[in-house]
Amino acid sequence: MPIETATLSIQKAKGLHLERVEEDVVREVPLTIQYNGEEIATLMCSPYQTEELAYGFLHNEGFIHIPEDVYNIRHDPSEHMVWVEGKPFNLQEERMSKRFIGKSRASCCSDNNDTKVKPLTSTTCISLQEAYGYINYLQTNSPIYALTRGDHSGGVGYRGKIILMSRDIGRHNVFDKLSGSAFRAGLNLDNHVVFFSGRVYSEFLLKIARMKTPILIARGAPTDTALSQAAALNITVIGLATEQTLNIYTCPDRIVP
Repeated sequence: MPIETATLSIQKAKGLHLERVEEDVVREVPLTIQYNGEEIATLMCSPYQTEELAYGFLHNEGFIHIPEDVYNIRHDPSEHMVWVEGKPFNLQEERMSKRFIGKSRASCCSDNNDTKVKPLTSTTCISLQEAYGYINYLQTNSPIYALTRGDHSGGVGYRGKIILMSRDIGRHNVFDKLSGSAFRAGLNLDNHVVFFSGRVYSEFLLKIARMKTPILIARGAPTDTALSQAAALNITVIGLATEQTLNIYTCPDRIVP
């Protein structure tokens, strides 16, 4: 198992009193992804589910479309590298979201103008009890957050059962790990639910649409742009979800009492 936290000696204040204590903090590492011998991206992430992160990133960026597009994957945790061999891909002819750091590539926001993403057609419905159940599970099954308050977590559910879970310091990475886990397993998410610990931004809606997941439940609040995009993509967004209250912002017909 990868080491996800580090213990540091820090100064802690309680009122006006200072004391030195040992405190756990979440680890952050650079993960470099190479595809067919070319360095594609270096992502800052948690050292957990790194192969799933690579799968999800490459799938969401259009490098791979089906599991058979990946011929081989190799991971070196000590070097924080993932090497992927797969279906030939012409980087110059494709659009990417440019979520990079490192050599010759600056970090910036994703391009939301994705004309390839179509509105979802799923008619799946869930009960309020099921929606609350996912948030309750998230509250009680986020061990690194409970220890450090330093990461995000999310999961995929189906008919009240937890199918997948992921966690990372980066919100994007949580969705890429969930997407990568499902993609690698050949799991169709058409009638599933994604639940998430953070806020909802417009670029997350594109990831949800690519995953073809019709319902997103978040503990945080959505932005207006995210909700406009959700309505256009026919995605149900639930936000500010707690153990007893939640807001249904878009496509409410999928939620029944």
